Amino acid sequence: MSFLKQLLTPFVEFDEQQKQKGKENKPAAAPVTPPPSTEPAAPPTPPKAAVPPVDANATHPLITGSAANTVTANQTPVYSPAGTIAGPLPEHEQYFERLIDEANAKNPMFQGTDYKEFVDSKVDIDDIQDEAIRYRTAYNVLKSTGLTKENLMSTGQEYLNIIGRDLNAFQNAHGQQYQKEVRQKELLIQKKAEELQALTQKINALKAEINQITNDINITKDKLNTTKNSFLLAGENKQKEIQTELEKIAQYF
Repeated sequence: MSFLKQLLTPFVEFDEQQKQKGKENKPAAAPVTPPPSTEPAAPPTPPKAAVPPVDANATHPLITGSAANTVTANQTPVYSPAGTIAGPLPEHEQYFERLIDEANAKNPMFQGTDYKEFVDSKVDIDDIQDEAIRYRTAYNVLKSTGLTKENLMSTGQEYLNIIGRDLNAFQNAHGQQYQKEVRQKELLIQKKAEELQALTQKINALKAEINQITNDINITKDKLNTTKNSFLLAGENKQKEIQTELEKIAQYF
């Protein structure tokens, strides 16, 4: 049973089959009645965008580590009609859950009750329909463990920074992987395409030369055949002429 549920069990009826959440070894406190919030509502401070350093040699477990290439055949992405991915793969959602859990367990900044315990605890009182009351109830109860609004905001911001740094490392490692596995092949295709274009131009030039030579051959053949046929015809005509004369001579003499 989570810490918040322990505090609220005397006052709120919970479904015993709800998933238990919360960190182990958190300080225990006696059950208290959730006091009404007396703090004035204030707009949340917009989180500052984390600016992680760019590392040309960045690595990431999903790309260069033991977890690389672990997407199974069952984890098929779903695409929208526009062709964009409609939602992340379960593996990647689970990765960030583990990232937060590991930071919560190992990072000294997150000792005690912080943003994660607050978010986990809200699940235990999700029967409260009013969101504002649900948030205030969870916060007011966890105040007894030392949780403050400042700690809640600062630890939440640090979780944002952890995710931001991880996203930056992933993109750097992914960029290196792209250069290695895709860009080199793209350059090879470009080189082959240029070679093909040069060969195509050479082939076209050779075809043009062949056509020109073939045309020259045909013209020459026509000239030669004309000369031969004309010469043969002239010879045959002269033979006939002489033969006719010989026949007349034999007849008249």
